[in-house]
Amino acid sequence: MKKLLFVMQSLTLGGTERQLVWLANRLVAKGYDVTILLWLDVFDLRSELDPRVHVIYKSTKEHLGDRVPYIRHKFYDESMWSVRATPRRFYRYYVGHKKYDVEIAFFHTWAVKIVGGSANKKAKRLAWVHHMYDAHDWIASKETALYRQLYAKCDKVVCVSNIAKKGFINTFGDTGNLITIYNMLPVSDIINKAASAPPVPLPEAKLRVVLVARLNNKIKGQLRLINAVSKLRAEGADISLTLVGRGEDEEMIRSAVSERNAENYIAMAGSTPNPYPYIRSADLLVCASSNEGYNLTVAEAMILGTPVLSTDCSGPREILDGGKYGMLVENSEEGLFQGLRRLYNDPALLEEYRKKAAHRVDFFNEDTILKQITDLIEE
Repeated sequence: MKKLLFVMQSLTLGGTERQLVWLANRLVAKGYDVTILLWLDVFDLRSELDPRVHVIYKSTKEHLGDRVPYIRHKFYDESMWSVRATPRRFYRYYVGHKKYDVEIAFFHTWAVKIVGGSANKKAKRLAWVHHMYDAHDWIASKETALYRQLYAKCDKVVCVSNIAKKGFINTFGDTGNLITIYNMLPVSDIINKAASAPPVPLPEAKLRVVLVARLNNKIKGQLRLINAVSKLRAEGADISLTLVGRGEDEEMIRSAVSERNAENYIAMAGSTPNPYPYIRSADLLVCASSNEGYNLTVAEAMILGTPVLSTDCSGPREILDGGKYGMLVENSEEGLFQGLRRLYNDPALLEEYRKKAAHRVDFFNEDTILKQITDLIEE
């Protein structure tokens, strides 16, 4: 039985975290000994894990400067030890002397630093890339050379889409070990979990729109979607919006809804480990993101037969096959507004996208993708 170590930031309610839970559950069911190592104590999705999956939480290492404010202020920045420690010291602190057959960085930043610093010469090292490196400051520019070296040391770097691979190459160059394996979706589980009613009812309207994402406006674009929906309402359109998720911009987004007196047609549903009833109940799922390496909710909507409108941003373009299986619009507030207006005024087009979604389900075939991953582990 091979022992697998996944290094992850936390088990918060996010797309990457849900992907890890699904994968860990499938791997442990196949007989692998699976451990997830976390450095943040957020365990929202732990109840979704198979009990046979081991979870280890280890907090960030305290530095003397954390306890002596003068030292922190005078000599260090907020990151303290985590910035200054070498990858080898990271590995020694977080993993120690435990031995695994395969060590997997399933997140960026520290996960890559931990796995990249491995002292276990017999272990296979893998890293997953879920996002667009060239679209955001995921890695400080001064650390680009270090992370390129760490990724290059991995046996394989798995990108969840071809566009994510392109973004990686734009940032680090071609490290010679890049492959693409799409995210695995448990189709039957998603369909079963979607059967219940949403905890917060969607506001009634002719067109009920839902967006499921962390409340981070810079990346996920909630404010421009709010503006687009509000403009349509001002034109007399009977449209509503439900925002599912929590995050750092929640207060700002709530204020935006309040300032527009939009509480009667914009609902903020909060976080849930099961967003599928919202997606199934909606007439349209929108991805308003500026950039995405993949975007699970777009794929999940297609599985549930909910039409999709997305900004033309990397991952969704690949999932929707350039607009064949859902509407792609200009990556802007105006693009969202025009796309929503067109679908509102053309119910037949909306129904066409609903039917097309059903033909895309094979793209997310769980067995095919799981075999690609187990072949990678075993090769």
